[in-house]
Amino acid sequence: ELMAEEAGMKVDIKGFTQAMETQKQRSRQARSAAKAGGAPQLVLIAEQTSALAKNGVLPTDDSFKYKWDVELPATVMSIFGQDGFYEGNSEAKAGDFVGLILDKSSFYAEAGGQEADIGELRVLDSSGSVVGIFEVRDVQTYGGFLLHTGVVREGAISMGTHVNCRVDYDRRRQVAPNHSMTHVLNAALRNVLGPNVDQRGSLCNDEKLRFDFSHKKAMTLEELKQTEEICQKIVSESLPVNAQTMPLSEAQAIDGVRAVFGEVYPDPVRVVTVGEDTSIEFCGGTHISNTAEAEAFVLIEETAVAKGIRRITAVTRDAAKSAIAEGEKYRKIVAEAESMSVDTEGLDKQAGAIRKDVDGAFMSATLKAELRNRIEVIQKQANEAKKMAIAQRVDKVLNQVQEEVKAAVDNGQRTLVLTIDISADSKASQKVINAVKKIAPEIAFMGLSEEEPGSGGKIMAFAVVPDSLIAAGLKADEWVRNALEVCGGRGGGKPESAQGQAPECGDVDAVFASARKFAENKVEAEVS
Repeated sequence: ELMAEEAGMKVDIKGFTQAMETQKQRSRQARSAAKAGGAPQLVLIAEQTSALAKNGVLPTDDSFKYKWDVELPATVMSIFGQDGFYEGNSEAKAGDFVGLILDKSSFYAEAGGQEADIGELRVLDSSGSVVGIFEVRDVQTYGGFLLHTGVVREGAISMGTHVNCRVDYDRRRQVAPNHSMTHVLNAALRNVLGPNVDQRGSLCNDEKLRFDFSHKKAMTLEELKQTEEICQKIVSESLPVNAQTMPLSEAQAIDGVRAVFGEVYPDPVRVVTVGEDTSIEFCGGTHISNTAEAEAFVLIEETAVAKGIRRITAVTRDAAKSAIAEGEKYRKIVAEAESMSVDTEGLDKQAGAIRKDVDGAFMSATLKAELRNRIEVIQKQANEAKKMAIAQRVDKVLNQVQEEVKAAVDNGQRTLVLTIDISADSKASQKVINAVKKIAPEIAFMGLSEEEPGSGGKIMAFAVVPDSLIAAGLKADEWVRNALEVCGGRGGGKPESAQGQAPECGDVDAVFASARKFAENKVEAEVS
């Protein structure tokens, strides 16, 4: 706002907040649709939450969401389906996809970028025996009412049914470190990029953490490396993660406290602190109690989301360990390639294949960038060595070609086809053409060269035809096309000079024979 005022402009805070909420709603709906597995989405609007209140249903007590490994008894206060609220003694039966509102819940409802808990509700009879199962796929909050959506797997559920909440705490243990490390990442980014970095959104689930922040350009490799190292250091330092609820005004006065721009916070508000002052943020999510519980941290990707907004994706625990192991594997592979002589045959292609594998590998973004740079050096050195080898080979080839051409002229030949070892290099082919034209300007010449002799791979054909034979009907462009047709290749050029290639050729002899026969037939037709 201050920057806008200095520029003579105003920030539409209300408009921004509304637009941000609309986008968040779209994102939530997309995730809800995926969780519903094709079933209709269940959403409570203001009219429905108002009806709940009028019917004496109180907002869900979700204070138990910060508890771990508990099985909380609760009561079904209302059932919501595709056609609205169930009435009277109506039951949700096995196979029904519905939303349940409980008097209290230990489930965490999606909020603050953290995905909702999943798990099950165990349906109890009057004696406390389990007589049914409700699979909780998603939990959303509407006006303080938690809607637990999912499928009745066994038994039946009606209003007043007693259940035991069984959160999938194993999954939450995968989510919590990702959430706590978004706080650490936020602090690390401000440390590396400066105090103008602000959070613009986040997503924490059991697979990864995603953090959006304000920054005008892509982070450099060194900035990414510093950020990742700070986060890894904080994990290794085993810093405590504490949460405290306090009045909003008191919390806002804490030195260094962070809040998301545009986010509306409750009063009182929950403040989560990592270490003494590593990170202090308003947050209602579930967290680990110590950074050591994250076990490992790897920054996987940094990309653009919108103008001035960047996004970092990272992982913790087993996913991070896998990324580290994958990175070490490719570090060794690249090191082995670096140890090879630059003139090792096929090193450029081997390096290219390694690059492709590295691009698709799940590893640290900083290590991936480093390995890409090292691979590029290998490729450059290999290509330079290859060019030098070709240049040396061309000198040798030119001497051989000159001898063959002179012999052909002495024998009275008017056409000549040769296989030439110049690795299908177009610049080298031009040198051959110039040498032929200098020695025997009246001979029609075609050269055939494989990129790698005997590999069945790429082949190149190039030809030069004097005016006298063009008049006789032998045209270089037609000659090249005819020769390469044998292996599905293509060519082009002019009657006096042309070239072409085929990506694959398993029978060079057939190409040679076709080229030779085509030229001889044209010359014989002139004589007859």
